[in-house]
Parts: sequence; C-alpha cells; structure tokens
Amino acid sequence: MNVAANHAVTLRLEDLVLKFSRKEKTINTIPISFSFREGEKRAILCGNRRIRDELLGSIYGLVQPASGRISHQGLVSWPLGLKGGMDGKLTLRQNMLFLSSLYQDRVVPLNIEKFLNTFLDAASLSPRERLKDLRSRDQKLFFLMTALAFSFDVFLVPSAQFLMGSEKDQVIKYLRTVFEARIENHTLITTSGNKKFLKDFCDQGLAIDASGQQIFEGSLDECFDWMKALSSQSDSGEDNDNVDESLFSRDLSNEDNQSELLEII
Repeated sequence: MNVAANHAVTLRLEDLVLKFSRKEKTINTIPISFSFREGEKRAILCGNRRIRDELLGSIYGLVQPASGRISHQGLVSWPLGLKGGMDGKLTLRQNMLFLSSLYQDRVVPLNIEKFLNTFLDAASLSPRERLKDLRSRDQKLFFLMTALAFSFDVFLVPSAQFLMGSEKDQVIKYLRTVFEARIENHTLITTSGNKKFLKDFCDQGLAIDASGQQIFEGSLDECFDWMKALSSQSDSGEDNDNVDESLFSRDLSNEDNQSELLEII
C-alpha cells in the first residue's frame, strides 16, 4: 500500500499554522508543510482532537487557519459523515439527485436510484423522507452514503463511525464495501481515532503532539510509537472518535432560516 514518491501531489500544506484553545489560552501550532500524494492513505494522529478537527476543517475550507496556504489538484470531498451541501428541507431522493446533477461527471454507480434504494432499504429509510426529519444517527448514515456515490481525488474522513462494526450489520457492511472501492487509487486523509480503522486502511501517518509544537512523519506504526513515547495517545485501543461538529456548523445546521444549498468543495 506504500505510495511511490513520484506519484502526483493531490494536496499540499504550505506553512499552515492552526490555532486552537487550551486552558483558556489561544495557541498556534508550529508551521506545517506537507504534501499528500495520489493513492496515499494517511492518518493524522494527535492526542488533541481539536487540532485534528481544525486541520481537517482547514483542508475542507470551513476553518480559517492562522496563516499558511492549502492547494490541491483535483476534487476534495466534504468530510465523510458530515452534511456537505445537502438541504434539510429536501427529501433523501431529492438531495441525492441534486448532488448527482452537481457532480454528474463524478457519479460512480451506473444507476444512482438503485444505489440509493439499496442503502435506504438496508437502513429502513424511505426516499420520500425529508432529511431534517431523520434522527441524528440516520442523517449521518445518509451523509456518508451520499459521499460514497462519487469518485473524489481526495477523501476526507473525520470519523470511522458506520465504517467499523459487526459484519452482521448490513448497513455497515454495505458502507464499508463501497468505501473500500471508492478510495482505491485515491488519496485518503483521516483524523479518526479508531485505531483498528487506521490499521485497516492506512499505512502512513502524520503525527502532531497535543500542544501542536512537534510533528513527526513516517509509517503508521512509527507514528504510533512516536505518539506513545510522548504519552500523548494511549496504545490501549480507540480514543473518542466523535467529531467537533461546531467546526462545520455552517454545513450541519438544519434551520429553515438559511439557504442550505451550499457549495461543496
């Protein structure tokens, strides 16, 4: 799964400085300069979940870094499992068709209606239901499924929720199978704290200490060892894999008083 050094760069961070709050103080990370390459599967490791979310939010374009520049070649996904540009007032079918028309040259399934209905049947959902009327869990399932209908050059994955779990769960099995197919030969950047997910899908890491003042790049195992040596992340399993959705609140709101047909990066 190692990516050759001569593969094309799909995303580049140039002297990117993130800002975050810690103990009522605003702290800036050291400048981060890094290039992600085509087909690369890389985990962003940090004992401070806020830094991970700030980095992914900056790549997505909803978080303003303190300084620096992000450039990319090709299409970057919205963070999988988050709302992207969907409209809470529309039905599930209407949202799927809207995105399909927006990214018609990136639609993977030959029959988008069949793709949608297969998932909805497994999740016991109706295409006629309005997005905003779903339970929070079902909304997130739908957000993830819709993103997997498209072929992105760079996939952003903030959480392994719904991609890991029992093989007896048909929804998870379905989503994981499609996810594996979509990321093949494409760049994966994940800030998930689910260690099993990282080991299943990543071979490279970019580790940042909890204060944002030290950075280490290497294989996934080397990054785990570096984090363990810093005592910034336990080696006992999985950390909290919940995303700080406030960073993406402009795209996650279900309020009717604003337009939700937002541009998706």
